[in-house]
Amino acid sequence: MIQLSNLRQEDMLSFYFYRSLELEELLIKKYDMVKKPAKGKNLEPILQDFKKNSSEHIKDLREKMSLLGIQ
Repeated sequence: MIQLSNLRQEDMLSFYFYRSLELEELLIKKYDMVKKPAKGKNLEPILQDFKKNSSEHIKDLREKMSLLGIQ
C-alpha cells in the first residue's frame, strides 16, 4: 500500500484530473437518463444546458491535462 506522504504531486494531479473527467462523463450519462422519461418542455433545455456545461468542462480538463503533460 502506498503511503500518502510518498505520493508525488504529479501523481495526485493526475488522479484528480482523471477523477474529474470520470465525474463529468457520469453527469452527462445521468442527464441523458433523466431526459428520456422527463420529456418536459421546460426540463429538456435545462438538461441540455447542463450537458453542454459538462462537455465544456471535459474539454477544459483535457486541455489543462495536455498542458501539464498528463496522459
